[in-house]
Amino acid sequence: MIQTIQTPSLLVALPNLRDPYFQKTVILLCDYTEESAFGVVINRPSPVKVKDILNEEAVPTTDIKSPILLGGPVQAEFLWAVHSSEYTGNSTTVINRHIHMSSILEVLNALSEGRGPHTYHLGCGYAGWGPGQLDNELKEGAWWIQEVDTDLVLNMTYQKRWEAVLASLGISPAMTSFFQTGEA
Repeated sequence: MIQTIQTPSLLVALPNLRDPYFQKTVILLCDYTEESAFGVVINRPSPVKVKDILNEEAVPTTDIKSPILLGGPVQAEFLWAVHSSEYTGNSTTVINRHIHMSSILEVLNALSEGRGPHTYHLGCGYAGWGPGQLDNELKEGAWWIQEVDTDLVLNMTYQKRWEAVLASLGISPAMTSFFQTGEA
């Protein structure tokens, strides 16, 4: 079955994906064209906190307890915030009517001023694909596309996201056999 790629959507790594970086991964696919695709991993928290990567002069609020998500292997210095839509700043991109993405610094500054988003997730890096690359990975059965679930993206714990997307597709990793695909 050929999957149609629309954005935004969720890409879920199927249990047969062997690439160690993307095993058991959920990606918020933000942009897709014939030339490229762009998304951020939304279920891979790191032990790193905001205060570990930003100096206090850059952001007055460094007591944020949320971990930094490892959003993908491309450009680790790219810092982003996926957040609820009641906040919009100069850097904000509308993902859908409930989910926005902005610069991490802009969101942290807004939070320190009491005008930031109610719900947010902070991350670094992104997942990117060149021409035809994501289409080929879909044909190989490495990924499945799912509609964006706002509650999953904004509210669900990181550890439950992969299984929740698979369950919404009717897939139980423990009960389904898959052929391995992707890099070893």
